[in-house]
Amino acid sequence: MTRNWGLPQKPDGAGFRRARSENPVATLSLSVVYGAIGAAVAAISFNEARDLIVGLFRGPSLIAAIVAGGFGCWAYVWLARPRFAAHFTGKGDAFSDLLRFYVVGALVLAALFGAAKGAELLGVNLLSVLLLCIAGGAGAAAAFQTVLAFVPNYASR
Repeated sequence: MTRNWGLPQKPDGAGFRRARSENPVATLSLSVVYGAIGAAVAAISFNEARDLIVGLFRGPSLIAAIVAGGFGCWAYVWLARPRFAAHFTGKGDAFSDLLRFYVVGALVLAALFGAAKGAELLGVNLLSVLLLCIAGGAGAAAAFQTVLAFVPNYASR
């Protein structure tokens, strides 16, 4: 069973030469860090949203939280579709492309969380909760994306 580590597939016997330039250990390490950032944003965002509105995850308000979290998740998947496709096609990205993508992704997650906290400071708790749920959904999708590095690549068969 082969694994897709997010690296381009090796041409005839050039695996070790390409591994030096593709940085597989750095790629995995970077994926772990980004996954931890995504999971932390998801956990903190949903916890903060629960603290702002008591009973948020009970009754009808749960529907709004799920819709906002789902929107954040699917918006992330849509925007990151080339990275998701790279996992399934086995083509992967160069380390520098992956690094750039993860830095931009982490900055966007931080900006969403910051916008939610800014809305909270302005006293607009409902907007803050919606933004926190969107950030939580996007963070969960980011964390899931990094797990895909460990999914077997069947595209090469």
